Amino acid sequence: MKLTRGFSVLEVMVSILIGLLLLMATYSVFILSQRTEKPIANRAEITQNQRAILDRVTRELRQANDFVTTLPDDEILFEDGHGVISNDPIQYIKYHLSGSDLYREILYYYFAADPLTHVLHDELDQFGNPPLVQSVEDKIIGEYINSLTFSGNGTITISLEFIKNGQTLIITTDVSPRNLN
Repeated sequence: MKLTRGFSVLEVMVSILIGLLLLMATYSVFILSQRTEKPIANRAEITQNQRAILDRVTRELRQANDFVTTLPDDEILFEDGHGVISNDPIQYIKYHLSGSDLYREILYYYFAADPLTHVLHDELDQFGNPPLVQSVEDKIIGEYINSLTFSGNGTITISLEFIKNGQTLIITTDVSPRNLN
């Protein structure tokens, strides 16, 4: 009969210890990657938000016919230039912050005698009265915004500061409107 030999208690203990060390090392790498991934994901979300917001705002500012807001300011109101091409009624777009949310509001001006006819913001009726204003839509188009500034003459500078979970991103861009009256 052949004598078979198994592992000793010491060999089993050393094998378990090596296995535990490998498991702990793997777990440490996993935890480190999780801690690294979260700030990167937050930064990516903030970057995506700011890109979408700036694309929309710059596209509409390029088409602006007239600016109502005197710059610099933390909001902007301008005549939408897209209606000129399609013969739509005159409307105005306003970007403004409320808390950390950026809103895009669509407005139009009218006289009480004819509420269905859109007029320019600085027109006067036959009695010298300014027009009334009506909001058509006011929607959130961005979040996590700490500050927003519009400035400039001719070329508009937009500065946005985004903050989410301690991550901050400040972005500034210039827009040259094409259709100013």
